[in-house]
Amino acid sequence: MIHVPAPDAFAVFGVRRSLDLDERELERRYLQLSRDCHPDHNRARDTEDCVAVLQRSAEINDAWQVLKDPWARARALLEAEAPGVLERNKKLDPAFLADALELAEEVATSGAHARPALRDRLTDALAADFAAVREAVSHRDFDAAARVVHQSHYHKNALHDLEARS
Repeated sequence: MIHVPAPDAFAVFGVRRSLDLDERELERRYLQLSRDCHPDHNRARDTEDCVAVLQRSAEINDAWQVLKDPWARARALLEAEAPGVLERNKKLDPAFLADALELAEEVATSGAHARPALRDRLTDALAADFAAVREAVSHRDFDAAARVVHQSHYHKNALHDLEARS
């Protein structure tokens, strides 16, 4: 059996496509779906039934991995609403890339005393990125949202590198 991830995590969970999903409700839905397709509750009569139960379980787990992470959820929402939008918007503004390079250099050379302020700055940048994605999605400007999603990778990587230095 070849596992193919479900194309629409929102549909697997039966929730509306949105960046803002209630995380407690999402987890409750995940646990319910997992219980519903658990092999103990679905005694397979034949191999095809067993494969179907395993496939459904894999779909639920894949969808959970996407929906529980706000950034993965944003990517899934963008691709569901405008297929190919992330690929079409990979090219970023050279000025942003220059700033990102400077930021990476600042992280690489930061001393222990500068790291807390730098961590706060990166955390704020990621929050601003997500707010910009939310705003663009609310106006159905999926291209702008996709560009910000790509830009956020630079902020996430810088934060990850900074935390690795601590």
